[in-house]
Amino acid sequence: MSDVNITINGGNNQILPNATEAKQIFYGDQFAEKMLSGESPKEESLPEVDKLSIYISKENIPDYLAQIGECQTATELAKVVVEMAEHEPRLTAEEIVKERFISQLLPFAFKLTKGRTVDNVRARINDAWMKRPRHRSNP
Repeated sequence: MSDVNITINGGNNQILPNATEAKQIFYGDQFAEKMLSGESPKEESLPEVDKLSIYISKENIPDYLAQIGECQTATELAKVVVEMAEHEPRLTAEEIVKERFISQLLPFAFKLTKGRTVDNVRARINDAWMKRPRHRSNP
């Protein structure tokens, strides 16, 4: 028997001590490869992208995904999310901090290596939302 170290960092985890085999399946990796290689995605869209169209207009999704893919910190990701909320009518201040929205963004944040938990991203979004410039309607 060999020693095995298991490190768990958030997410849903299932530990099977009697398992003889384990598989890890990544969804959306074809889209990531195309984005990183500079190819434009095919007309058929991935389910992950379709889920984002609930919040973001379809013509803006490629631009936002490119910005999200370049984020190296949760703070950078939060700034993109706040910009999205300011331009997308279906994204509200309440919606951008919900787990269901943040968890849909994280698979596209390829360069984000630290602070990938929903709670950390939510905290950075709250910080960025509070720091955003407010537009005054009256002089």
